[in-house]
Amino acid sequence: MISLQAITGSASAGTMYVEPGDSIQTAVDNSHRGDTIIVNPGTYDGDIDISTANLTIMSSSPCEAIIEAENNAFNIYESNVTIKNFNIRGPGKSSGTCFSFSRNEDTNGSFNCKVENNTISNFSIGADIGFYMYSGGESILNNEISNCETGIYAFDLMFGALNVSGNKITSCDNGLYLIDAPCVITNNHFNNTVNVNASDITGNVCNTTETVGENVVGGPCLGGNCWATPSGDGFSQTHCDNNGDGFADEPYKLEGCDNYVDYLPLIPSNTSVVASSESSAQEEQP
Repeated sequence: MISLQAITGSASAGTMYVEPGDSIQTAVDNSHRGDTIIVNPGTYDGDIDISTANLTIMSSSPCEAIIEAENNAFNIYESNVTIKNFNIRGPGKSSGTCFSFSRNEDTNGSFNCKVENNTISNFSIGADIGFYMYSGGESILNNEISNCETGIYAFDLMFGALNVSGNKITSCDNGLYLIDAPCVITNNHFNNTVNVNASDITGNVCNTTETVGENVVGGPCLGGNCWATPSGDGFSQTHCDNNGDGFADEPYKLEGCDNYVDYLPLIPSNTSVVASSESSAQEEQP
């Protein structure tokens, strides 16, 4: 049974609870602007269409509510939607989209939506964002995206840059695929066949100002991203951090992406020790 409780102090916003055997889609269809839908641990169907703005859908316990999608998991057509804490499993690497952001004939478009703290696997595309005037300003934060053809695909974003931060995007053919999509890319761990595939560098940045704080690979400072490859020859796997600040000693110009430069590429602490030791050993050889 889906239950609805009014949130204290608000005449319109409510909290709905979804239990195993219930339908998340039914809860969404009965929701109103500002509502929160809390999904308790269990396994649920995907192909969920969201046409309610300012809606939050979240697992009550991180990754214990499982979405099993036969096609797409979530189709988002309205703005300020937040989806977090789910374990989302797709139909296979060659089909399906986990998060699709666009609009339909009855909606305004999926602007300023947020996807955070989800585990996403086995989709053709982890997050599909774009088409002119239909979406923009999304935040993809602190997710684990793996075994997808493309982790995040963004195209024709005209309003607001895409914020990609704190994610672990691994074992994908393409980590990010960007076409005319301004993007802020910081504090991510990439380990894919191609980490960034981009045709236009306008408005894209790959690091922020150095800030003290634990980064996505356990280092002491925030700045850029960790750039690895499955074969072990990624920039962050083969470069040194001799002063121990968590950053490589030189910036990284992304391969195949002219003018994409990460000025503060992250180095995992174990990688920096290995790289420094190997470098010293080579220097000592006659």
